[in-house]
Amino acid sequence: MGGVVMTRSVFSALANYLTDVWRGMRSIWGSCVTAMPYLLNVNAGDLRKEVTEQYPDPVSSRTADDLPPRTRGLLFNDIERCTGCKDCEQVCPVKCITVENDLGSDPSKTWVAVFDIDFARCMFCGLCVEACQPTSLVHTKQYEGAVYVLPDLVASFGRGRVTPEQRTKWALLRQSEENEELDP
Repeated sequence: MGGVVMTRSVFSALANYLTDVWRGMRSIWGSCVTAMPYLLNVNAGDLRKEVTEQYPDPVSSRTADDLPPRTRGLLFNDIERCTGCKDCEQVCPVKCITVENDLGSDPSKTWVAVFDIDFARCMFCGLCVEACQPTSLVHTKQYEGAVYVLPDLVASFGRGRVTPEQRTKWALLRQSEENEELDP
């Protein structure tokens, strides 16, 4: 009786194995039949249709007029209006804005020496634009910012650091203005 059970288990295992081999060969044959027209270039017009859309596509590419009014594109800072208050730098969650100030020619105004925005880190949340009191920082409708080198994603809007020559020139200018005010 033990020999009969063993014979059945050997035959059932062999049958299962041959079934699996048959299914595998059928699957491979189906894949080959599917790939054959592409490999043999049969009906080239039907099978070789272009599916990649070139960029920019002249038909479907967007212009600034096509974008919604509140589009959050690349940031722009009007340095003439900027007060250098650093509110945008403080509110930025990813710390992509760097602002450094110097004393300028007019003591009542701040000279914004460095105003850099690192677009590689910016997530375009708009918090900096909302925090900007003089409204010098705005989102543009420009959204294409591709570059080849990562440091090119840093946009500098600052006026540059004050040189020692500028400092002495401004000091002489302030002295002459003060002398004119004292001497009527």
